[in-house]
Amino acid sequence: IENNNYAMGTSVARQSNVVDLYKTGHAYEMPSKPVDGMSCEAVHEAIAEAAERARKGEGPTLLEIKTYRYKGHSMSDPQKYRTKEEVEKYKAIDPIETVLNKIRKDKMATDKAIEDIQKKVNKEVDEAVKFAEESPFPDPSELYKDVYMQQDYPYIID
Repeated sequence: IENNNYAMGTSVARQSNVVDLYKTGHAYEMPSKPVDGMSCEAVHEAIAEAAERARKGEGPTLLEIKTYRYKGHSMSDPQKYRTKEEVEKYKAIDPIETVLNKIRKDKMATDKAIEDIQKKVNKEVDEAVKFAEESPFPDPSELYKDVYMQQDYPYIID
């Protein structure tokens, strides 16, 4: 679960009786835990552990990745449901900036190298967007392909 504290413009605390969303996994007797989504290291460790459990055949793990959404839900979202101070509090612990600062501090890469990587990534994203925009829509018959393990799942409509 990616928990960015809001469902559209409503806080999780206002719209759910269970604010610790990872606890929903307990109803399925599934190992479940919260993860600090503002820490790249914490996310990496939790996902690595969950993947290892799955690879050993021990089943799924429900992770609630607690993160933050800086922007509104949509372009028309006036964001009146939160304060600028709240947004700034989370920006101060932004995981990407935290990692970049560590890279710079530990001299793992130069600013030039980081800038080159950012340019390369931006180019790759731009190319992917262009490809998607220029591609035809998939055939509707593909809608449920590779979605369900059980191919005769009762809710699949032919």
